[in-house]
Amino acid sequence: MSINPWRILWKTCLILLIINFAFPLLNAVDLPAVSLYNSIFPGRLRLPFGENPELSYNLTLNDIDSMFASHIVSKASEEEYSIFLIGDSSIWGTLLKNDETIAAKLQEMIDTDTDRGQQVRVYNLGYPTSSVLKDLVLLDKAMQYKPDMVIWFVTLNSLVKDSYLEAPIILNNAEKTNAVISKYDLNMELLEEPAYWDQTFYIQRRNIYDRIHLQILASMWASTGIDQYIPDEYAQAARDLEADDSYQYIVGHFITENDLDLAFLEKFIEKNPGTEIVVINEPILISSGLNSDIRYDLYYPRDTYDEYRNILSTQFNEMEIKYIDLWNVVPEGLFTNSAIHYNVQGVGMVAEKIYSMLMKGFTELK
Repeated sequence: MSINPWRILWKTCLILLIINFAFPLLNAVDLPAVSLYNSIFPGRLRLPFGENPELSYNLTLNDIDSMFASHIVSKASEEEYSIFLIGDSSIWGTLLKNDETIAAKLQEMIDTDTDRGQQVRVYNLGYPTSSVLKDLVLLDKAMQYKPDMVIWFVTLNSLVKDSYLEAPIILNNAEKTNAVISKYDLNMELLEEPAYWDQTFYIQRRNIYDRIHLQILASMWASTGIDQYIPDEYAQAARDLEADDSYQYIVGHFITENDLDLAFLEKFIEKNPGTEIVVINEPILISSGLNSDIRYDLYYPRDTYDEYRNILSTQFNEMEIKYIDLWNVVPEGLFTNSAIHYNVQGVGMVAEKIYSMLMKGFTELK
């Protein structure tokens, strides 16, 4: 029997077309992400993020389900007392090794107290970009692992309205973001969701490749523990500043509570009454350089930031939200490449403050 190559080609094209246009339907099914992490290889200690896979054995991808499936938190036990840390790149740990992050140092301090009946585990769920909506979307996903406590790090750049526009992980996950907006009844417009064509296999091929690539990197992560390329030299955060008292996200020079998305935190706390929530205003660089009488750092003018702190203190007190202000805990000289990133010595100072706060509650676990 002779083989008709045209028939084979026609059938192949038909199958590819069916896969391409049926892919959105398959992708819509909420199936657990298949992952080599936490099975063949250990789970990552941070959510995947990176632009240099060959050196960092890590990469940035848009699939939140795959991100969590690769993280050690997906194996969290209900028998342990679990603490989730959420926030921006300062929590994720830019220019810090895995054992130098706030989560790691806090875990180290907790582990020194051997006289505790219940195991306490600290999980690093920080993710680069400052956005309270980004934090909320990731937290909502993380709540399936039933944390006992969430420590939520915020700053003015993350709480100011529309900060999510600077967070690609949000813009590339419009469906998940809209589900969170609806679930928590947030006062904001829904994001535009991708059309059916945008969800086909052909259009999504880059996202599919990234999921596979993350799995390929699992063996290198497991053997090296490296998930970030840290250069020997990098540009230092600015200390000498412009004589400019404006804040880029606010029109004019006055900030009010209406400029901040504080209700996002309040709604999350209301929806999760069984979890203890602590909000922390994260440390910032306080410059002593040129024009430091006008600006604290490259991000924040003094007057605007001072008023922001007053608003947080007043509003969180009225909302009865547990709140700690650590804005000035880290000295200027310990900051690295930005006004929110600090070195391991600064991390130790922040972790010590948090540990002191936690010890008051941990006495109940002994």
